[in-house]
Amino acid sequence: MAMGMALMFAPGLIALLFGALTAPFILLPVYGLAKRRIGFVLGPIILAGSIYCGSFLLITEEMDLFASLTSFTAEPERRDHTLLAIEDDNNNHCDDVCIKVLATSNHTLALRSNTRTRDWMLYTQADGATCFAKNNAKLALEFLLRGYPGKCATQRKLGEFEDGFLLRVIRSDSRWPRKSDLPKGFTGDSFEYFERIDGKDRLLARHIKGGLSNKTQFLLLLETRPPAIDAGPPIDRLSFIANAIGTDVETLRKSAEPFPLEEVLIGIENYFDQNEAIGADTHRLAGWTWSQVASNASRTQPQILKDRILHLITSHDPFRIGLGIKAISFMRLDERAFPDDVMFDLIFAPIAEHETTSLLERQLDRQFSPGRMAPAGDLLERARGHLNDPDLKPWQSRILNHINQLQ
Repeated sequence: MAMGMALMFAPGLIALLFGALTAPFILLPVYGLAKRRIGFVLGPIILAGSIYCGSFLLITEEMDLFASLTSFTAEPERRDHTLLAIEDDNNNHCDDVCIKVLATSNHTLALRSNTRTRDWMLYTQADGATCFAKNNAKLALEFLLRGYPGKCATQRKLGEFEDGFLLRVIRSDSRWPRKSDLPKGFTGDSFEYFERIDGKDRLLARHIKGGLSNKTQFLLLLETRPPAIDAGPPIDRLSFIANAIGTDVETLRKSAEPFPLEEVLIGIENYFDQNEAIGADTHRLAGWTWSQVASNASRTQPQILKDRILHLITSHDPFRIGLGIKAISFMRLDERAFPDDVMFDLIFAPIAEHETTSLLERQLDRQFSPGRMAPAGDLLERARGHLNDPDLKPWQSRILNHINQLQ
């Protein structure tokens, strides 16, 4: 590493290093020819050939070892395991694929970090009131974000399990080698696929992908360079899961189709009244999740989104009103018209955030812009009735005057 840093900031060292490595193998034969001393000619050539051949034989031996480590494959004794266990460096987090498996199959997932803990985190399918429990609500919102309304998962720690399929991913680095049967100097991943029955593991297949470092740091020009390693049947996290649940990797990667926008938005809105039950952080997460879904759907299903926005801004709830106003900005300008009486009521809505107030002000400017037809007579009267209110903010007075001037 020090050599690499030096070469980056002092390019001249590259030539110096190259010269230092090659000089003995060039100068000595030249000297031997000049002095007619055959040993000085043959010695460096034999040494270079020995280094090259020795490194070649060593690498060949190690490549044979990789082939032998990945040559064994076997079929599972049972195909009906519903528990899929994955041990890798993913920190026990139930990601997109984990959520899809739980939402679309009858399988459960056990996840464990192979560097942090010896406990498994077991994720099991759930629905109904369970999804509103404080420990499950955050993950339930992730299900909704990915298009799976009405579904969630429970999570609990598990010491060990008796039956299931297991994928163990060992990530090795030549600088910090782990305990394993792989050769020293290997950097890469080893995927080990097991079937566990009655607590006993049986290896089904192994895939190794990575590379070997050079054996020395000072004979790089003479050694055979190790080739990339990709040995054994193709096994990784996605293919392991896809094979276990009877699908393919591409299907596993796809999001929910079609995305049930209305059900998802309503499902998220059900969490807005659960502040005390789910906690303030999860309540804020519910708002963020609603906004994220609304933003993603604003171009594909604008009418559904508009209906949900209308539902929020007529709710008399400050949290919902704020979300609805922000979501209006996701829509195209020609789709942002809402009933005049609804927008008029928002002038007096209890909004605390300056950002939301600014968005509302811009929307009201468009809604009651000069030159448009006058709103219904009762709305004009309401606007005139508020013109002299003592507590009006400047922007409220300006909007009320705009309405009053419409003909």
